[in-house]
Amino acid sequence: MTFYSEPREGTPPLTSSLTAGRRAVAALAKGHGPFAIDTERAATFRYSSRAYLIQIKREGSGLFLLDAPALEEIMGELAEVLATDMWILHAVDQDLPCLHMDGLEAPKVYDTQVAAQLLGREHVSLQAVLQSELGIDIAKDHANSDWSKRPLQDSLLSYAALDVEFLIELERELTARVEEAGRMRWLEEECEHLRLSPDPEPRPDPWRRSAKREKIDDPRALGMARELWEVRDEVAKDADLAPLKIIRDNDLAHLAATKPRSAADVRHRVRGRAGRYAREFWEAIDTAWHLDEDELPSPKPAEGRPRPQRWERKYPDAAKRWNIVRPAVLARADELGIRQEVLMRPAHQQELAWRGWSSVMDATEKLLAAGARPWQIEEVLTQLPRSSR
Repeated sequence: MTFYSEPREGTPPLTSSLTAGRRAVAALAKGHGPFAIDTERAATFRYSSRAYLIQIKREGSGLFLLDAPALEEIMGELAEVLATDMWILHAVDQDLPCLHMDGLEAPKVYDTQVAAQLLGREHVSLQAVLQSELGIDIAKDHANSDWSKRPLQDSLLSYAALDVEFLIELERELTARVEEAGRMRWLEEECEHLRLSPDPEPRPDPWRRSAKREKIDDPRALGMARELWEVRDEVAKDADLAPLKIIRDNDLAHLAATKPRSAADVRHRVRGRAGRYAREFWEAIDTAWHLDEDELPSPKPAEGRPRPQRWERKYPDAAKRWNIVRPAVLARADELGIRQEVLMRPAHQQELAWRGWSSVMDATEKLLAAGARPWQIEEVLTQLPRSSR
C-alpha cells in the first residue's frame, strides 16, 4: 500500500483570479480524455449548497483547484470545455447538483463508487476503493472543514487535490473489472440515470421529523414548530449560515413544545447563539398563536404508501406479494454478490409489491415508472412469477 499526503507532482495553488482561471480553462481545453472532477461544499457551515471549490484533472492538462465563487464570470467558458468529454466522479449524486448551480452540465458521467458497488465491494468510499483497486492510501483528514473560508490552508488544498489525483487511473481499473464481470451495461445505465436525475427537491414539512422526536401532537404547538422552522430558514438564508448554526432542530422543536406566551418567555428559554434571534422566534410563535384552527397543521401528515410492517393486518394481499418480492431480490442479490439495494432500491421493491402486477410487461412498466433501471428489472423479474394474481 502506497500512502500519499499530496498529489504526485505536488499540490497546485488555489486558482482565484480571472486571469489564472482563464489559463486553467485553456489548459484543460488542450488536454485529452475525460475530466476527473470533485467539489467541496460547506453545507454544515453555510446556507448555500454551492461548490466553494471545484477540483479538475485531465491528462495533458494537469490538476486545478478552482475557487468557484471567485470565478463565476468564467463559468460559461469552463462549461464549454467540460462539455467536450466524460466526467469521472466518485458519488456523482453528491457533486452534480452544486455543479449545476454554476451552469456546468456533464455530457456523460462515470461514477467510480457505483462501479465498485456493482463489483460487490463491501466498502465504497473513495479511500476504500483506491485501496482495494490500486493499492493506494490517501490522507482523509478534512472532510468536515469549512470550505467557504479564505485563505484555505495548504493541508486542505492537498486533501482536495487528492480527491481527483487518481480518479482517471481508478476508472480504467474499474472498467476492466466491470467488463470482465459482464456488467458494463449495468454501469452505463446507472451512470446515465444519475446524470439525468433531477436535483433533489426539499423534503416536504421538514419540521415534522424533530416535532415527532419531541412527541408533539398538539396542533397549536405543531403550528409553532412550522412557523419557527420557516423563520429560522429565513434568518439562515439572510446570514448565509447553515440553519443548524442558528438553532438545532431539536431545540427548535422543544421551544415549540413549551408553547411560550411572551417574548420574555422565549428569551428565557433560548440560550447561546440562538438567543440573538429571540425576537424573530417570538414573532413566529405569536403568528402561530393567532392562526385559526383550520390553518394549523394536522397531527398526522397525509400518508402515502404505508410501510410493509403494517401490511399484514390491513393489506394482506400486498403483504403476500411483499413476501414474494423481498426474498426474491435478496436471493438474487446474494447470487450476484451485490447488496440488495444496488440490485433494486427497497422503495422500488415496495412499489411493485404494493401495486401488484398482471404480467411481465405490467411489472416492467411499473418499475420503470418508479425509477428502476432496465438491468435491475431484468434481473429481478427472472426471479418472480409472471403475475402476482
